[in-house]
Amino acid sequence: MLAVHLVQQSATPLRILLIDRAGTVGDGIAYATPNARHLLNVRVANMSAYDSDPDHFVRWLARSEATGMPAPSGAFVSRGLYGRYLRSTLSECLATHSGSSVIGVAAEVTRLQVEEGGVRLTTSNGDDHLVDRAALCVGNFPPALPVVPKATPLGAKRYIANPWSGALSQIGVDDTVLVVGTGLTMVDVVIDLRSRGHRGRIVAVSRRGFLPVGHREVGTYPSFLPADCLPQSVVALMRTVRREIATAAKRGIDWRAVLDALRPQTQALWRALPTAERRRFLRHLRPYWEVHRHRVAPVVSAEISTLQRAGQLVVHAGRTAGVELTDTGVVLIIRRRGETRLPLEGDWLVNCSGPQLDYERIDDPLIRTMFDAGLAKPDPLSLGLDVSDDYRLIDRDGRSSDVLFALGPPIRGGLWETTAVPDIRKQCAALAIQLCEAWRRYSAG
Repeated sequence: MLAVHLVQQSATPLRILLIDRAGTVGDGIAYATPNARHLLNVRVANMSAYDSDPDHFVRWLARSEATGMPAPSGAFVSRGLYGRYLRSTLSECLATHSGSSVIGVAAEVTRLQVEEGGVRLTTSNGDDHLVDRAALCVGNFPPALPVVPKATPLGAKRYIANPWSGALSQIGVDDTVLVVGTGLTMVDVVIDLRSRGHRGRIVAVSRRGFLPVGHREVGTYPSFLPADCLPQSVVALMRTVRREIATAAKRGIDWRAVLDALRPQTQALWRALPTAERRRFLRHLRPYWEVHRHRVAPVVSAEISTLQRAGQLVVHAGRTAGVELTDTGVVLIIRRRGETRLPLEGDWLVNCSGPQLDYERIDDPLIRTMFDAGLAKPDPLSLGLDVSDDYRLIDRDGRSSDVLFALGPPIRGGLWETTAVPDIRKQCAALAIQLCEAWRRYSAG
């Protein structure tokens, strides 16, 4: 999306490098899945690549041979199809803006240096690229278990640390699968296993045992928070939202409509909270927000409910206290509130505990070299990277960079809601305008 907006905004031709270890464009983790039952968690009406053209994706679906038939604006289509849409959008953009080029580089950045001439990127294939500006659109990093597993050499193979690595194909149809995490990734794993004909039990564990809530068709709800008087505490915000949900319920309006009305103000609400209140939200309310705000397609929610009723999917609430990976199986030990430890036995362990957010602990060569050189630092909440309001990386000494930027999941500490397409497309458009205006001023002398 950033490449598209840059090409469209620039008055002069651009040369853009898209560096990705997989060498693909538009897929990432989310949209690379070949499973047609992995659906978008947002209706197609809200998935346009352009905030200024909200029907762009709907129109693409209507004319695309990939779908076979038009999709209504309230539909939830496959994520793989959305990846095709992004690639098509980039191709169409380049076809109508001659001179600019977007070059895919199948490698990962292992070193980043800021020089007088710009930014030097060293990639895993041994090449060096000198560029004027660099934007980190690195998405989410794989999850990390809260405990270190005790494992035999053969037992270690029973642990699938990254559910998107393709290792799920090793699981037998009657095997018992233990899953750490009960959020959106767990749902994807369940759908994937079911698509492979899996009949065994799936036991999922998280601290509170919450499952994502399903979407429903609800109407629009008016904004109920004055922009000039946003709540300054988590308690005040929670009381206001609960009161509004109760008022809406008396009129027969679903709570989903009320939460959706908060959508345009979520980032402003986050910014209005002092750091101590943001920490309080993360400590006490975050799990409740996640399952109610980031919902799943109705058909997916219905399948998860059916599996629960049949006993094939079992969900436990408890902290992960230990993991043993042996030659014959897996033992996951959880500590439930007010109870002693509970051992759960299975054949496989899959980590779906959510993306790793503390960048100090992320073992990625790009992040490590940037931290070591002082070019970047974690945000105060350890949710990602510290950035300015205009997406500039903030270095170890608190200075905003003129050449390094970040978008999407890495900047959730400053904006909180920054992982969904409606948020990311606004960031891409804003940064493209910002960069192109800076280049125009520079060129004008």
